Amino acid sequence: MNIRATLLLFASLCLILPLAGCWDVKDINKQYLPVVMGIGKGDKEKYRIILQVPSASGRTLFLDKEAKSISKAIDLIRTDSEKSIDLVHLRLFLIDKELAQQGIRDIIDYAVRANDISIKGLLAIVDGDFQKTLYHQISPTPEVSSYDFFSEEAGWTPNQSIVRIWEAYRSQNSYSEEMAIPMLKNGKRTLFTFKGTAIMRNDRMAGTLSRDETLLYNLFKGRYKGGTIEVAQNTSVLIQRAKIKHHTKWLAKGPSLLTDIRLNVVVTETPEGKSLKQIEKDVEQELTMRFDQTLAKIHSLNTDVMGTGLIFRPHLSEENIKQWKTKWFPRLDQRIHVDVNVLNEIYFKENNSKDQNQGFLKHS
Repeated sequence: MNIRATLLLFASLCLILPLAGCWDVKDINKQYLPVVMGIGKGDKEKYRIILQVPSASGRTLFLDKEAKSISKAIDLIRTDSEKSIDLVHLRLFLIDKELAQQGIRDIIDYAVRANDISIKGLLAIVDGDFQKTLYHQISPTPEVSSYDFFSEEAGWTPNQSIVRIWEAYRSQNSYSEEMAIPMLKNGKRTLFTFKGTAIMRNDRMAGTLSRDETLLYNLFKGRYKGGTIEVAQNTSVLIQRAKIKHHTKWLAKGPSLLTDIRLNVVVTETPEGKSLKQIEKDVEQELTMRFDQTLAKIHSLNTDVMGTGLIFRPHLSEENIKQWKTKWFPRLDQRIHVDVNVLNEIYFKENNSKDQNQGFLKHS
């Protein structure tokens, strides 16, 4: 064989070898790809794991096992399944309220350590019948998934809290903040009905916030997109923009925090003849009262779910950071001042339509 033929053969082999490609690729038709994992108490074992696997028809397949650990329960599901199970598409973890009251540290640690689970997955607590909520189905809708209810591009609103696995892991290991987890149960015409928010102390459920209080929590955190505030006398406003500024002080008795919240809102509903100034005053008074009540509840539960420790953290020594939850947060003097600016876009539209009608009558 001459040199030219040898070079051509070598070049051909170099081109052919990459075509071998991914030799270990699995056929998707031979896999179950669950998107929701339910974690509850078993009848005989510590955990009951329910996996929801969607299908192209819109129906959901449920895989259910009990074991002393989450890993073992999933292993038992794999053992009895006719297809392989891949957890890389898990997007939502639903935890039974009873487990949340006992502590969820082991659950969060498992989700973070598992190599095949995304830490961007979302958490929620089932407040109600765990099995009924997990097995609940509505009419087949292939385009709707359970986690859409937590997506800002889909069903999420500021009346619902939202927390991801990595955020929960950070909070339960933090000296200066606690976590808030959305609470839900099965709906009648929808998959879920949201009941409010569970507020945690370390890794255990300490209390709850209503949906209206959750809106205030999200507003304090800067998550207000699409938030609607109802005030007295049939008036509702939609939050367009929020500017939040914190003022910190360290007094002799402990930390002090004043938060200024300036809201630009649009009136969506109001009685005829009510002035913009009166609407601004009503919204400011209503929000101030609600914030005072919500802060009082949070402080009574001794859980820094607002994350005020993070605001003070740059100014604290390492020792004071470690003592924040036990020593300094109980001494925190926290106040919120609300300033509202009504953007009268709706009134411009009404005036324009009236002017156009008057012009039409004049020309007639």
